[in-house]
Amino acid sequence: MAAQDILPVIQTWTRIFASHMSPSHPLAAQATEVLRTLPSSQEDEVPRPVNQLRYMQIFENKGAAMGCSNPHPHCQIWTTSAMPEEPGKELAQLGKYRADHGGRHLLADYVKLEIEKKERIVWQNDAFLVVCPWWAVWPFEVLIIAKRHVRALVDLSDQERLQFAEAIQEVTRRYDNLFKTNFPYSSGIHQAPLECTEEEAETSYFHMHFYPPLLRSATVRKFLVGYELLAEPQRDITPEQAAARLRDCGGELYRKSIE
Repeated sequence: MAAQDILPVIQTWTRIFASHMSPSHPLAAQATEVLRTLPSSQEDEVPRPVNQLRYMQIFENKGAAMGCSNPHPHCQIWTTSAMPEEPGKELAQLGKYRADHGGRHLLADYVKLEIEKKERIVWQNDAFLVVCPWWAVWPFEVLIIAKRHVRALVDLSDQERLQFAEAIQEVTRRYDNLFKTNFPYSSGIHQAPLECTEEEAETSYFHMHFYPPLLRSATVRKFLVGYELLAEPQRDITPEQAAARLRDCGGELYRKSIE
């Protein structure tokens, strides 16, 4: 799948997010422009909820190892009336860092740090950085981070949406090439809430998580059990090793060479 094949999916995510945002949202103007300019079809039209919802979680579970019973590629979108725990914790920590560092953004500073160090970078383009974060729990865990301060999907330009699609394509192709298998993972986007204050919107920083379970081969996975479940996670390989292996998995998708 090429970046151009992923782009319509991102456009659909963006339209759905924009159509569910609160009318008083700080990004309401961007949402209006998105709904006016992005291509759409009847399948994209999702009725607004009766009551304004707080958060939208866009995610994908790929493969039976991640509990996916439908082999056809698909993602899910859940909207909730309350802020979920994980993005809520992230937003709180991003806000604390911003308050303690004169308005700077934690993930913007982190992008600069990783670009300087280079050793945990998997891939990058002008708009996005793909990195194995130093705090990763899963062996080949990856983070896609916007290089500039993007608050939500509606902040992305047409070119940045294509570059985001390119980043997703690079991650998933390298995963498949790593063990020459249809690589399982859970992935999801964290961005500004559907309903939020100006401060929450400005604190939000667009990024996407990939959590894959495979460790040593297509059949050997990591299990988060025992000490890791009861005390703290342990690294089976370092993020630097994981990034190096994923960097080496670029190029043509392995399946094309055996077709």
